[in-house]
Amino acid sequence: MKRLKLKKIDKLLLKEFFPPFIVAFGIAQFVLMMQFLWLYIDDIAGKGVGFFLLIEMIYYMGLTLIPLSLPIAVLLASVMVYGSLAEKYELASLKSAGIPLMRTMRSTMIVAALIALTSYLFSDYVIPYANLKSKSRLYDIKKQKPALYLEPGVFNEDFQGHAIRIGGKSTDNKRISDVMIDDDRSNFGNRFNVLRAQDGEMYITENDRFFVMQLKNGHQYQKLEETSGNRKYPFIRTKFGSWTKVFDLKEFDISRTGEDLFKNYHAMLSIDQLKIQIDTIADRLIELKDEVVVDTESKMAFLSYEPANEHIVSAKIDSTLPLTAQKYVQKSGIKAKPPLKIIWEQPHIADLWTSRSIAGLFAEEKRVDLLDKARSQTRASKHKAFGYRRAVVYEQHNIVKHLYLLHSKYGQAVVCFIFLFIGAPMGAIVRKGGFGYPLLVAITSFMVYIILNELFEKLAKNATHTIDPVLGAWMPCLILMPIGLWLTIRAMNDSKLVDLSGVRDKLQLLPGLLRGLKKT
Repeated sequence: MKRLKLKKIDKLLLKEFFPPFIVAFGIAQFVLMMQFLWLYIDDIAGKGVGFFLLIEMIYYMGLTLIPLSLPIAVLLASVMVYGSLAEKYELASLKSAGIPLMRTMRSTMIVAALIALTSYLFSDYVIPYANLKSKSRLYDIKKQKPALYLEPGVFNEDFQGHAIRIGGKSTDNKRISDVMIDDDRSNFGNRFNVLRAQDGEMYITENDRFFVMQLKNGHQYQKLEETSGNRKYPFIRTKFGSWTKVFDLKEFDISRTGEDLFKNYHAMLSIDQLKIQIDTIADRLIELKDEVVVDTESKMAFLSYEPANEHIVSAKIDSTLPLTAQKYVQKSGIKAKPPLKIIWEQPHIADLWTSRSIAGLFAEEKRVDLLDKARSQTRASKHKAFGYRRAVVYEQHNIVKHLYLLHSKYGQAVVCFIFLFIGAPMGAIVRKGGFGYPLLVAITSFMVYIILNELFEKLAKNATHTIDPVLGAWMPCLILMPIGLWLTIRAMNDSKLVDLSGVRDKLQLLPGLLRGLKKT
């Protein structure tokens, strides 16, 4: 088998491509991580989050951002490499030597395809696990109480069942004055329990388990519940010289939520799991429709009419009858072998032409009962239909989210390859290397991609489902792909990005045309 060897031009291009790609990937990861911290800083700050827990959450969140960082890294690196080659006229030299632009891009195309495959594998295997870990940690932090902090003049209600206010505290945050503690656990009905002290000290034990307040020179005010109907509510005032109040800090510890709570969420599923879940939801929708059909048929059970007997209605127990009709016949108490006939009084069929309503055909004493049954059946059908509608809307929205996420995993991988055909031609056409201009092109292109992604995600997931979720997931790629092909064709033909030569020539002819019109 012939051994595959890299040409020297491919080695040089890969040597030029990887350093800016790694730098661009690191910058993209850093910027996206800063966006994450800015977004959730209010939920994290002041919660007493441990260093290792914060690092763990940032690590897992960084893994989830890799599929977004890879496309911008490919775009920035391609613009820098091919812009530098064009600026130094190396692309022109290669073309004069018979090496076209597409041949020059072959090695980077293979690398871009491998990067797209890496993005796909990350989306399929790593991202669901990282989402599960990061979201569960963030959920734990969000529901965690803020770290204990007593501010003078402000009631603090961090301790469950207590409201604490201090009038002032020393610079060492230990000595306090004008302390008030309201025990909310006793505040129901006409009862209360309030503790007031002139000064004291507060500190946390060495094992960080208890918060202790040693109060001095104060009173306890209590209003207790009456013991008999003739006694008034007693009011008790207790004076003390020293009082030690201990609070357990266990409620401020971060408790880990079981990850089973989040594992069925669509963002925590792999591609195979998403496909299985989509089929499950589709089957559930069919079951809901069948359930409504069966329920409607059971509520519309009827007794067949025999024209030969105008004064009777004949009902036969038959497996083809709805279930409600079968039970209705069986409850008649008549014991006979099938076919079972039940005789009911019925007016002449000719009365249908003269009666104002069907209810008028029956005896007056039976109308109320028949109308009540019809009303209850209608009400039950209405509630059932309303519940069915809500269930169907929920399942339809759920399947849309799963479909969009499934195809967005493919789209994020493909866009890595598309961005190569945007960045490389842009660098070849504009002929600007360095870091400034490529960064501008990369940021602009990536912003367009993010805007398109957000726009079509909203259109696919809104209440009206404006576009199909599969189409919405692929629309950013479908819009960027023609742009990349157009730029590649212009770069292969050595055309400018925007050719204004024709417009300039027409503008040069404009003064002469105006002079000719003035003479006439």
